[in-house]
Amino acid sequence: MSLITNRNFAIASAVIYLSAGVLGFLVTGFDDFLGNTDEKLIILGLNPAHNVVHLVLGTAWLAAATSERSARVANVAIGAGLLAAFVLGVLGGAQFLNIDGAAEPDNYLHLIYGALSVFVGARAAATISPSRTA
Repeated sequence: MSLITNRNFAIASAVIYLSAGVLGFLVTGFDDFLGNTDEKLIILGLNPAHNVVHLVLGTAWLAAATSERSARVANVAIGAGLLAAFVLGVLGGAQFLNIDGAAEPDNYLHLIYGALSVFVGARAAATISPSRTA
């Protein structure tokens, strides 16, 4: 049995994104909610709205981790959303989340994690027998 199941990936993603949201609030606080600030978590730009997005994604992944099937759907759907966030960020349409354009490292993290999420969702689904998808 592979260790990379949709459920395991969803749980790991939930921990990562919930942690990013909480740590992000430690950096930004709650002021300037949609502001374009220079506050960063390591090298990644943040504002409180961006932190809320991380908490929502983490919560969605955690809720979906109850079954392999729901985790697969979440991995593909959230991954597709992260890929869309990459495009939006590169085009300069994510300034409300403190992502200022193509040079921002956030964009490439969204690209990599989004592609990985879609890949795991699609690949893990193909390697698990139908009797093990529930």
